[in-house]
Amino acid sequence: MRHRRGQRTKTDSLRFPFGMNWGRSGIHLVILGMFALSVWLLASFVGQILIGAHMDDQVASLRTDVETIEEENQTLMTAVAEAKSSAYVEQVAREQLGYAREGDTILVPILPQTTPEPVNPTSEPLATPVREPNWREWVEAFFPSEE
Repeated sequence: MRHRRGQRTKTDSLRFPFGMNWGRSGIHLVILGMFALSVWLLASFVGQILIGAHMDDQVASLRTDVETIEEENQTLMTAVAEAKSSAYVEQVAREQLGYAREGDTILVPILPQTTPEPVNPTSEPLATPVREPNWREWVEAFFPSEE
């Protein structure tokens, strides 16, 4: 727009660095670019927040796992220390291996032995039953005789 006597207004043309001369459409383009950049930065920021929350959940889960493993490790260390003791070695030798210490009285139960009675073999072999063919059994199953 031109006003009095050929004077230019501020909105007619703007001077940008390096001698660029853009009109109103140039300002809209810059604003649109800045808006797109803002949306992209906002989306990236939200994505980083979600990733951070997921990582915090993983850290909490892993800490719980570490505590469980440390408790199990402590239990196993106690069991190893007990297994190395001489009292445990003696207990295993007595209970599982059947050893005894000098001076111990060993009791061995003697069970009465029973002798099985001999089986008298029969002189005649038992007759094996004659079996009907399979197809006759099926016929009899579906169509029973009226006997």
